[in-house]
Amino acid sequence: MTISVLVVDDHAMFRKGLRMMLDDEDDIQVVGEAGDGEEAIRLAGELLPDVIVMDITMPNTDGIEATRQIVSTLPNVKVIPLSIHSGKRFVQKMLRAGAAGYVLKESAPEELVHAVRAVHGDDIYLSSAISGVVVSEYVRLLNRSDSHDRDGGLSESDKSIVQMIAEGHSVKEIAAAQKTSASKIQTARRRIIKTLDLANVAELTEYARAQRWGEGETSVEMASSDSESLRVSILGTKFHRPTVPPDFVSRDRLLQKLDEACDVPLILVCAPAGYGKSMLVADWLAKHNERCAAWLSLSEAESDLRSFLTYVVAAVEGQFSGSCPDTTSVLHAAELPTVNVLADALGNDLDAIDEPFVLVLDDYHLIAGGEVHGLLENLLQHPPRPMRLVVITRHDPPFSLAALRGNRWLAELRQQDLRFTRDEASEVLSQITGVTVNDAALSRLEQLMEGWIVGLQLVGMLLRNCEDKEAFVSQLQGGVHQVYDYLLHEVLGRQPLPLQNCLQKMSVLDRFCAPLVEAVCQPSGDSPDSAMTGAHIIQRLRQENLFIVPLDARERWFRYHHVFQNLLTQQLDKTHPASEVRDLHGRASDWFSQQGMIDEAIRHALAAGRSEQAAEIVADARLKTLTRDASYELERWLALLPESIIGERPELLLARVWVLYFHLRFEEVPAVLDQLEPLIAERQLLDGASASGMRGEVDLFRGYLEFFAGNCADSLGHLHHAMERIPADHHPALSETDLVVGLASQMDGQREQALQRLQSILANTHAMHPTRQIRAIAATVMIHMISANLHDAIFAATRMKGIAADNGSSYAESWRDYMQGLVHLWQNERSAAVACLNKAVDRRYVLDSRAAMDAMAALALSYEMNGEQSEAEATMRMLREFVDSLRLSADIFHSCEARLAIVRGNRPPVSRWLKSAAPADEPALIFWHEVPCVTRCRALLAKNSQASLRKAEQRLEAYLQTSENTHNTLNTIQALLLQSLVLHRSDRNAESAEALHRAVALAQPGDCILFFVELGEPMAELLQGLTADDAVAEFVDRLLAEIPKPDQQKHSELAKPTTEEDGSLIETLTNRELDTLELLAQRLYDKEIAKSMGVSVWTVKTHVKHIFEKLHVKNRREAVQKAEELGLLKGK
Repeated sequence: MTISVLVVDDHAMFRKGLRMMLDDEDDIQVVGEAGDGEEAIRLAGELLPDVIVMDITMPNTDGIEATRQIVSTLPNVKVIPLSIHSGKRFVQKMLRAGAAGYVLKESAPEELVHAVRAVHGDDIYLSSAISGVVVSEYVRLLNRSDSHDRDGGLSESDKSIVQMIAEGHSVKEIAAAQKTSASKIQTARRRIIKTLDLANVAELTEYARAQRWGEGETSVEMASSDSESLRVSILGTKFHRPTVPPDFVSRDRLLQKLDEACDVPLILVCAPAGYGKSMLVADWLAKHNERCAAWLSLSEAESDLRSFLTYVVAAVEGQFSGSCPDTTSVLHAAELPTVNVLADALGNDLDAIDEPFVLVLDDYHLIAGGEVHGLLENLLQHPPRPMRLVVITRHDPPFSLAALRGNRWLAELRQQDLRFTRDEASEVLSQITGVTVNDAALSRLEQLMEGWIVGLQLVGMLLRNCEDKEAFVSQLQGGVHQVYDYLLHEVLGRQPLPLQNCLQKMSVLDRFCAPLVEAVCQPSGDSPDSAMTGAHIIQRLRQENLFIVPLDARERWFRYHHVFQNLLTQQLDKTHPASEVRDLHGRASDWFSQQGMIDEAIRHALAAGRSEQAAEIVADARLKTLTRDASYELERWLALLPESIIGERPELLLARVWVLYFHLRFEEVPAVLDQLEPLIAERQLLDGASASGMRGEVDLFRGYLEFFAGNCADSLGHLHHAMERIPADHHPALSETDLVVGLASQMDGQREQALQRLQSILANTHAMHPTRQIRAIAATVMIHMISANLHDAIFAATRMKGIAADNGSSYAESWRDYMQGLVHLWQNERSAAVACLNKAVDRRYVLDSRAAMDAMAALALSYEMNGEQSEAEATMRMLREFVDSLRLSADIFHSCEARLAIVRGNRPPVSRWLKSAAPADEPALIFWHEVPCVTRCRALLAKNSQASLRKAEQRLEAYLQTSENTHNTLNTIQALLLQSLVLHRSDRNAESAEALHRAVALAQPGDCILFFVELGEPMAELLQGLTADDAVAEFVDRLLAEIPKPDQQKHSELAKPTTEEDGSLIETLTNRELDTLELLAQRLYDKEIAKSMGVSVWTVKTHVKHIFEKLHVKNRREAVQKAEELGLLKGK
């Protein structure tokens, strides 16, 4: 029996080869060919082949979707994927689509023939290269149950992981909560996805939400070495969309307006409280389940820019896991960049999401921070293509609404739109009262309430208890205020007095749960309400429909409707003395503090007038907050406290020192340390252990300052005291001490002792906190770099990568990439350097600012040395933007700019830089790549006048002396090389040769090559005249081979950057690419662009790729911005 085969691939030549190969078999006949998925689906229906050989990556419909459609309609047709992709993701997707096997294109031709015969005989065929990866998955797919109880195989631990994933937590946060490593959480996540028969984390998130797992309170416990924990203040209740009740009156006219507004970037729903804004949007989303939507209910706390961004990212990543990597990276920075930079990061992340989604910001009127408004204003200047932003607010946000209207980027629903019509009001009242109100009463209510839904609901509650409803409505003369009075007397007044009292007390809470209600109301044992638990009170409120809103699907957390809360607050102030109201806030603070919810605990303590209590809360949370690298939270809390309180408490002053330390504001630290000393002396009399630990922290910072002042002996003295005094559970302080002790010991000539101490720390990893492990191995890498032991540095950096990845530390990963990139660069492995440094630069806001600037300077030089001047210029622009965004000194930027000009042989910029003020010396040069005082010597050498050479010689002598005194081999090599050239040009050839010989001997063991290559042909001439012994002769030959010959060097002049002035960008874009760019600016999807241009989606993707390359951008948003700047868009 002949097996009929349909061959599907988008390369005609490949199809022809397959046809010839298969037709050579007696029992196989190729009956057709298809060039894409759509044609495959059509031909499969017409030809009914036995087997289809299917490529995966094709234009229009890909092989995965084609397989899914074919198998669902033609179950007897067997599909074999034939692909270059061996990754698990592609294999699993094809198997899930219904493929009968999987063959790699790299396989021998006979393997495909065997596969065709096997699947035709109802067997499974997998290429041997992937069978180990997928066979268990494939068997599971064949035998999976259709049971709807798909969580039955999960343990309670797995279920808690799923819930936290659904609530938007990162792997690092989940690992901390589970008190395990990030790598183990990733393993567990993969196991869960497999157990639940899902494809990825995004599907897992959607599944958990559908099962209502991810809508409870989200308080993430960050692990520490003790049994206590501190919770990250991300509340899952903020992501809960209001539940639309079954009897909700849906308003079709407004839903239609929202549907019509789906093409604009911003939908503004603006009206006073009680007009049903949130429920309207929730109803709209509920009626469009296919629409992906993230909901965020805001509070005053999100006026803080970092808090706001954290919640926005969590909301979006709850729908699209891992979709905001750039923004997440920036959020880990000790100091946030400008809102422009943040808006670009967020905009790029959101723009990369590949399906439309809605982001709802509810209660936006509570945002008081100008930075948050500025962020959204910037974001809306170039709206992310997939996002539709819905802002629900009581008053207009301070955006440029006129400009948005002018661009037709804004749709608005306002008070006049949201007013209930007579028909809608009638339906609402009928739902509440169970009867129909006559037209006269409706007219009266329409006149009094003016379409205000809460007013109508209040009247409906009153009408339920009235026999003559029309008479009651006709007596209403005072409008809303009279309704309020009726509510207080007729509804609340009928409740038991203890319950009335408790309802008023609860009005101090923005959200409440049963235990919190009990803590605030505190019924005494002999009071009439002593039997009323928090759960009973909430249940009574719900039974009476007294305006409470559930905040999670498990209905644990609630809040009052804002109007009702305001009414109760007014009553509370009238019926209770101010001292009692403050006491209520104090009880709330105590409860939140016990739960580890620090922000709310502080806010209630301050509302209670208990500044000391708020200070105590911050002091208690200080160590655990530092342990999870969240100094920015300490900074926010300190800003809430009176300065007089901070100045009296050594713990709070130490918190301030840590904040200054992470901001690199070292010049402000000594004054705070001086302020601390007498306070610690006083504490010593009361609590010796506590005082000793704080004195150890002071020793750490004094040692740090002495180290960077170049005073290693004094530094080590302070640091040894720190090691003796800092308690074992203060992981941040111990970690920093390990790092600085290592560097200071290297500076003092105790390199081996330093390495031995660090190795002893790392040998005890099972009992060591991850933060301390990471700092210890970072110190090891740095010591090897300073010693020019570059091979050992690479080895240690590789180990650091594993520890950083296991613990999900983007900070550590950034440092690792930065340091490894430097080492590769110094070994003249420039491609490897570019790869590592680009990773570090992508996370530049996570790095300490000095390291981030150094990474960008090193990357610029790497590109320059590779002849990629446009990339070097782009990196310099990034460095300038970074410096400006954080308001840093521009010394590094100007120094690097001059260094690149020296490499290019472009003297005017160098001369201008030399005329500017000389950069300040850095006493502790450690391993920085770009050191302005050293580049100054390079510039003086390049100037090549007698005066400049004399200055260079003087500076280099001092620089060399400092490097040798501090045992800094890396900087000694650079100083000797520059000194050899200066001496040679001064005709002191013997001294020049001696300096060069020393440099070669120091550089050879670690293959430190770049500093020779950077100096070009003049250095090659000196090396050629060097008399070297056999030990270094081979290294000298290698150096000469690495230095480009004069005709190979392309640095004779500064290449003109590609800008709009010379028109080069416009010339490099084809007409079709320009057409594509115009459509990108209209925020169209690839399919829409393809349809408009009459080409395939594949062709569009190719055009977009070329546009990115030619404009030197990374995404569509940047491409449109660049095109606008260059005037390439006709529509603009």
